[in-house]
Amino acid sequence: MYKELILFRNELKNKSIPKYKIIGIVSELLLSRQIFLKNSDIEEFLSEVFGLKFKTYLFKSRTMVVARVTKEIIAMEKDNEYKNKLYKFVQGKIDELKDNEKKEKNQFDGWI
Repeated sequence: MYKELILFRNELKNKSIPKYKIIGIVSELLLSRQIFLKNSDIEEFLSEVFGLKFKTYLFKSRTMVVARVTKEIIAMEKDNEYKNKLYKFVQGKIDELKDNEKKEKNQFDGWI
């Protein structure tokens, strides 16, 4: 997932991104169990990045969440606001994965 996050970050750096690319990036993130272990984590992400609130029944299925978020992204007009927040989120996850990888390597170094 680390390589995909780097690709997403590079796409989000561009000044103008078509909505279909943003929808693809968000869909990949929402469906990933490595990024969001629980469906309840998705709720926090959506309120943070997009300012979206949905009813709790929707979060029982990730595919329903993806469909609903896709619909909302298509309807949104202010692309730059959520694009920048999405970029910050992806960058944070990249840093988090780097830190986890370093910690795992350090734990095994003591045993060797």
